[in-house]
Formats: sequence, structure tokens, C-alpha cells
Amino acid sequence: MYMNSLNSYVGKRIKEYREVKGYTQEYMAKELDIATNHYGRIERGENSCTMNNLVSICNILEVNPNDILGELIINKDNELLKDLDKLSVDNRIVASKFVKFLLNNQK
Repeated sequence: MYMNSLNSYVGKRIKEYREVKGYTQEYMAKELDIATNHYGRIERGENSCTMNNLVSICNILEVNPNDILGELIINKDNELLKDLDKLSVDNRIVASKFVKFLLNNQK
């Protein structure tokens, strides 16, 4: 995954949880002791979120890092990987081509 896609995904997830809590960007920035415009750039995926800030954000929003990063982490418990393991070799090739097609056609 490209860095801007990763930043955008993480920022979008943070924004979703912030909005559920009813917190403003200004509130989050103050709690993190960073500038509001910097925090806004994190949510828009224009800036990376440091590990320290991610942990602080999770604590403020009362979520765990998996809530933010979960779909980015691939492990052997991942349902998609389990499903792919059930496919024949030929169908794995088809699935791989389909995933590459989706990746090439993302906005």
C-alpha cells in the first residue's frame, strides 16, 4: 500500500471515531498538544501520524489501535487469507488478477 493511501486510510478511520465521540478537530489537537491544522492534515492523510500520536489518539477516542489499523494488518487469522487458502491454484490466479485490477482502478 502506498504511503498516501495508508495515511488516508488511517486519517479517515480516526475522523470516523472522532465524529462518533462528538469531538472537534480543535479538541483533538489541544489534547495532543499539536496545531489544529496539523491534526487536520493527519485526518486528511496529508501527514503521517506518529506512533506516539496514534497511541494518544486511541486513548482519547477510547479505541484500540486495531480499530484504526485492523484492516491493514494481515495475519493468518484474516478471513480473506483463509478464504484464499480454500481456492484452487487456478482460482487463486484469478483472484490475484482481480485484486490487481481493483488496486489499479482505485480513486
